[in-house]
Amino acid sequence: MGVDLLRIDDRLVHGQVVEGWLRALHITHVVVANDDVHADDTQKALYSLAVPLGVELNCFSITAAATAWTGREWDNDRVLLLVSTPEDAWRLMEAGAPIQALNVGGLHFREGRVQVLRAVSLDSHDISALQKLAEKGVTLEARPLPLDEPIDVTAQLSRWMAHLSKENPR
Repeated sequence: MGVDLLRIDDRLVHGQVVEGWLRALHITHVVVANDDVHADDTQKALYSLAVPLGVELNCFSITAAATAWTGREWDNDRVLLLVSTPEDAWRLMEAGAPIQALNVGGLHFREGRVQVLRAVSLDSHDISALQKLAEKGVTLEARPLPLDEPIDVTAQLSRWMAHLSKENPR
């Protein structure tokens, strides 16, 4: 089947992901595509504790995740693939991943970002990466939990960039 849901969430594996998305989509395999986590055994161990028994967890670099996806290694699984930034989603696509849809989840506020939705704050780099994905035909939606109403992110990108420019003039 490939990937059931590709989600951007800067916290990666946490309660909202486990209790909401894993259960609703009957996920059997969680893939974290993050170069830093892939290189850090402590982070990998912590994430493995957050995943329920019976759900497989793999932590790959961005390029290794793209290779596994294109190699159809997960075709018999129900996969939730997590990245922490829009730029990582773009890098995943550049590495060959066949991304068709992307869920924009939790991107928390920090300096230089503007809050655009509940639990979604973006900077110009985030918006640029999302625009590049949209230009490649990727469907972008924001939805914190499966039962929440999806928000069409693509339709908002230009407005958000203009808002960001007003908030952070150079």
